[in-house]
Amino acid sequence: MSLSSRRYAWIAPWILCFTGFWLNFAPLLFWAKVSVEYLNDTVVGVLLVAFSIIVPGLPRKVEEKGHEIPKGWSYNPSAWIQRLPVIILACVGWFISRYLAAYQLGFIDSVWDPVFGTGTKDVITSSVAHFFPVADAGLGAFAYTIEALMGCKGGANRWRTMPWLVVGFVLLVVPLGVVSIILVVLQPLLVGAWCFLCLVTALSMMIMILFTIDELVAVFQFLYRAKKEGQPFWKVFWHGGDLKGTKNDNRTPSFSSNPWGLIKTLHFGIGFRWNLFISTLLGAWLMLTPYAFSFSGVGADSDHLIGALVVVVSVISLAEVARGLRWVNVILGLWVAIASWFLLPSGMLGASFNHLAIGVLLILIAIPRGKILETYG
Repeated sequence: MSLSSRRYAWIAPWILCFTGFWLNFAPLLFWAKVSVEYLNDTVVGVLLVAFSIIVPGLPRKVEEKGHEIPKGWSYNPSAWIQRLPVIILACVGWFISRYLAAYQLGFIDSVWDPVFGTGTKDVITSSVAHFFPVADAGLGAFAYTIEALMGCKGGANRWRTMPWLVVGFVLLVVPLGVVSIILVVLQPLLVGAWCFLCLVTALSMMIMILFTIDELVAVFQFLYRAKKEGQPFWKVFWHGGDLKGTKNDNRTPSFSSNPWGLIKTLHFGIGFRWNLFISTLLGAWLMLTPYAFSFSGVGADSDHLIGALVVVVSVISLAEVARGLRWVNVILGLWVAIASWFLLPSGMLGASFNHLAIGVLLILIAIPRGKILETYG
């Protein structure tokens, strides 16, 4: 009854929303004994969030239309076609994490790995996985649930109508993505095995970061310009606003248009530069080098770690707003070229010259900037 008055009516949807989140997390915290408990709680939890906040909209908030393109930008970073890959990849990560969590919780007796045999089982039952008080794969599924729901929330102009949502969404995608990738990198170092499904989720997270980072830049620019115009920062951050110079999106095609036209818009904000593709391949080769040259120890650990970092930096640098991140490969290249002579076992000249070549190439191909195809204010 206390929530039925108009003064407090806005609280009820938020209570339902956080109840939905709790239902998704509770089976992990209490280690659900049967699969139907986990399935029921998570499905009902997602429906609660969807029908309390996502579908009807936020309480006391009008999600206005129009002015979708930021000032000085040539495309809309919050367009649905830009967010759809992130939502799909979050669902892919969710399905994989749920499958791995089912094994950790004891609902299934075996886990599938087409490449590394028992590698996936060894990883998700290792001491690293047991470090968490809950099933860590289920924790990943919980995170993917929030990411997918937040990706669905807001209109095509949410970069200015819901800055807080975009910031929270990107902070959830990027740090969790980096943590996920780091954990995958540490698999051969700490566990001594690879997990194929974990590698798939790490790749998904890298692509998600690639598609979300431009929206965060648009929000930061919007908040900075709103502050310069004299608008209250926190009011704009929580309630949104508008600026001079924003315009309607007449470039992004509708979903009812030619499907090929929609697919072509996926490249907005992404520069497919040859040097970054080569550095990605070099990073992957560096990760395989210990197997190709048959050595282990500190040198192999270094190759696994640095190779994975090169891949991550190269892929994220494909985003035109993050192009400068490629300079990190210069530092990584220096390490590969110099440190390998001290970390590799003695007498392995072939492997040492291989590392020298990789390091020099990483440094040289990081220099070309590549052409910027879009404008970003």
